[in-house]
Amino acid sequence: MNATMPAPTVRDATPDDIPQAATLLTEAFLIAPVSQWLVTDIDARVTTFRTLFTLELEHALDAGATVHIAGPLSAVAIWYHREQPVPSGRVTVHQRRMLLAAGIWQHRVAALDTLLERHRPQTPHHYLAYLGVTPWLQGRGIGSALLCHQHRLLDTAAEPAYLEATTPRNRGLYQRQGYVATEPILLPDGPSMWPMWRAPRRGDDRPAPQ
Repeated sequence: MNATMPAPTVRDATPDDIPQAATLLTEAFLIAPVSQWLVTDIDARVTTFRTLFTLELEHALDAGATVHIAGPLSAVAIWYHREQPVPSGRVTVHQRRMLLAAGIWQHRVAALDTLLERHRPQTPHHYLAYLGVTPWLQGRGIGSALLCHQHRLLDTAAEPAYLEATTPRNRGLYQRQGYVATEPILLPDGPSMWPMWRAPRRGDDRPAPQ
């Protein structure tokens, strides 16, 4: 088991971080089960993911989302504040750009978006869209440090959080941070994902960093 590193500094991302952050997220998610389901060819996955994560980061910063960087770009987290439910069947400009960038894999990207949107809460919450840690630094507490940083802000504001865990290991990490899993989402002929909700905590109820 990897040793836990000292808690990294956490800062807000800037547009200058986008190229490195997109590469980091690509590497972090490259061999995840959901990623393999989305883009079956690994070479195509590298180029497609780098483009998709670049678009996602650009959109997040333009939309005023919270994008946190840990340490010298060792981890990235993208949080959206969802105040209103997304109208059913609506395709945003950002989603259209993502589908076009996905090329021949866009049917899988669209199917994933539709399934996840169907399960997302209708009440206001902060949505963790992505949390990626540099592969060779995973298991050292960096992801937990990013989570704790945002959770402190959410707990102070008494606001809940939501995410989808993509592996049993990640589900365990999020459970230790106070998230509760519901019934899994089953991708067509693919892996499972677990919707998870975290109510705001106070004082001693807050989970300690893992």
